[in-house]
Amino acid sequence: MANQHAHPASRRSRPSGAATVGPRSVIDHAPLDRPAVDRDGAHAMPATAERDDTYGLISVIYHALQGAERCAQYADDARRAKNSKLIEFFEECQVEQNERALRGRQLLSKTLQDSETDELADDDDELETPAEP
Repeated sequence: MANQHAHPASRRSRPSGAATVGPRSVIDHAPLDRPAVDRDGAHAMPATAERDDTYGLISVIYHALQGAERCAQYADDARRAKNSKLIEFFEECQVEQNERALRGRQLLSKTLQDSETDELADDDDELETPAEP
């Protein structure tokens, strides 16, 4: 039998599928991919734009590859069920996810190369600037 003396807040029902972290559910928190908002409601500036871009690309690549893997599993399930329409659909989805991951890797490589080139140029500028007397 449930504890009848439990605090009322602990008896509240949570939405189905809501994971708990401490006393609050995950759905109580803003998604991690949204910009932070300060007390006045203004969006806080990210620490670095490069980090956000790089993180976003890596995240998309990771999730695209996970999606491709899942689509392969679903296609296998459809094969066992002998459902040709679902096999075709899941295989198409797998190809699209793999293409998305490949495009993301190409963009990430270019982004990192451009970032390195910019950093080297900044370092060269600092070396060429004469020191003030």
